[in-house]
Amino acid sequence: MAQLAEQRPVPPAGDGRFSVEVKHVSKSYGEKEVYADLHFQLLRGTFVALAGPIGSGKTTLINMFAGIERPTSGSVTVMGRDLSTMSDDQLASFRARTIGLVPQSQTLIPELTTYENVELPLRFLKVDRDTRRKKTEAAMEKIGIREDANKTVGTMSVGEKQMVSFARALVNDPPILLLDEPTEALDPLMAEVVLGILRGDNMTDGRTIFVTTHDKRITDLARRTLRVGKKIP
Repeated sequence: MAQLAEQRPVPPAGDGRFSVEVKHVSKSYGEKEVYADLHFQLLRGTFVALAGPIGSGKTTLINMFAGIERPTSGSVTVMGRDLSTMSDDQLASFRARTIGLVPQSQTLIPELTTYENVELPLRFLKVDRDTRRKKTEAAMEKIGIREDANKTVGTMSVGEKQMVSFARALVNDPPILLLDEPTEALDPLMAEVVLGILRGDNMTDGRTIFVTTHDKRITDLARRTLRVGKKIP
């Protein structure tokens, strides 16, 4: 079972200071227990890194924050909403409005262009065409991939796809950004672009950022670093 260092006392219910509140969360896959009685909070506008060995449950934690996975017991509250009270459809809509997610495993659609992939969350939310165009172009510009707007994603390198995924995560200006090993597949130049974006977003936009990483540059940049104590058996 993974052990998360620096757990803190459970705060009063509905504390508005926090973007994410994890209370008495346990997570198991069959007989394999990943977390037991986990509790901590992410302050709004903070930048937190989670470090630990491969297979220690870091991705599981991000997926619970995003409502992709549900805890076996306990509650995960995001922006004041208890995710356990939502249906799958409600979770998908809430996630699209609230969370920018950059997963380790790419979820881009290879047959679509960069522009079309970045635009997808806005289409899901039925944003009007002009607003979609402005937001999509702004997100691509921010990541430095606007010149690749018409490039088919299936023809791109792993690092290029990661940058498209990053732009898609930012396109709806979400209050929470979840990044799962965001620099792992990137060359040094692209990694520096990501680090620069993280610095800028956290300082100027007040966004809550939670990153799983092995990259010391990210843990040095974060305002708070949590560590998973050991690999899951």
